[in-house]
Amino acid sequence: MFARTRLLHIAEGMKARRIVVYGDIVADRFIYGTPKRISREAPVLILRQYRDDVLLGAAGNAINNISSLGGIPVPVSVLGDDAQGTQLLDAMAGQGIDCSGVLRASRYNTPTKVRILGGMPHASRQQIVRYDIEDHCDLTESEAARLAGVLREQMAAAHAGLISDYGYGAVTQPLAKTLTGTAAGKPVTLDSRYDLLRFSGVTAATPNEEEAAAAAGTSLFDGDDDVQLQQAGEALRQKLGSKALLITRGSRGMALFEGAGRGALLIPVYGTDQVADVTGAGDTVIATFTLSLAAGASFAEAATIANYAGGIVVMKMGTATVSNDELRRAIERDEALRE
Repeated sequence: MFARTRLLHIAEGMKARRIVVYGDIVADRFIYGTPKRISREAPVLILRQYRDDVLLGAAGNAINNISSLGGIPVPVSVLGDDAQGTQLLDAMAGQGIDCSGVLRASRYNTPTKVRILGGMPHASRQQIVRYDIEDHCDLTESEAARLAGVLREQMAAAHAGLISDYGYGAVTQPLAKTLTGTAAGKPVTLDSRYDLLRFSGVTAATPNEEEAAAAAGTSLFDGDDDVQLQQAGEALRQKLGSKALLITRGSRGMALFEGAGRGALLIPVYGTDQVADVTGAGDTVIATFTLSLAAGASFAEAATIANYAGGIVVMKMGTATVSNDELRRAIERDEALRE
């Protein structure tokens, strides 16, 4: 069991740590409406819109969380030369984030996940439907060369790197290798939605259970089979060539793998399993995990702190963040820690 003072020291050490975030930045759009009536045109509910938010999603959410935790995110990505891309850039610039490593491409439509929510303004709101506006950005040679230069330059001055691959084209295998190849021993973490094993050489990865199962070519959903989990998790860590693998398991917490013979560290979920919204929780986890490593945490310490952050953020609606103060309060209130 960890000492409270040690975890609080790590949380404090997150402040001013520079993290290069190389990934797909997505617009998370939330449209809110109050129920009006049932349509005469079709058996559907008509909402009267009263709010429309466009938030940083995917790698953008990791960037947002690093900033809210006191770190300094350095985004490296591609956005469309469209209204959504401009909104996201403005949101980052408004926080004082250096966006010089974000390219604009007129041929590319910024991926946007649109969620329609119904309910009264001051009551709980139910997500009714979601639709995605998707595109894929095939980088030109000049764009790839420019991003490679940015990654080399920024990683030299950073404390850690984070790769957030959502499959929209900003993240490529050669550029990911550029990042890991110039890390010089600094931690580089990975969150890849569809192709985890394409990015070998990272320090650690944080897939959810479904992503881990797909990459391992097995199933992790047959009840609470810890033996199966141990075998699949360690096999996946070895395939990836990483020092650690952190599998997020929803209401069952997390499982950390650090090497053959050590067994998995099973971390129970923090807080309650009656969650409000899981949107973007994985981005919060990898942001906190990476910042913790940058602050000198061991993998086990970083996973424990990330577990606090994940437990906090799922109790918030929408694409949310965790502050350093919230994280510290969670550590201070955990009676299971040693004084």
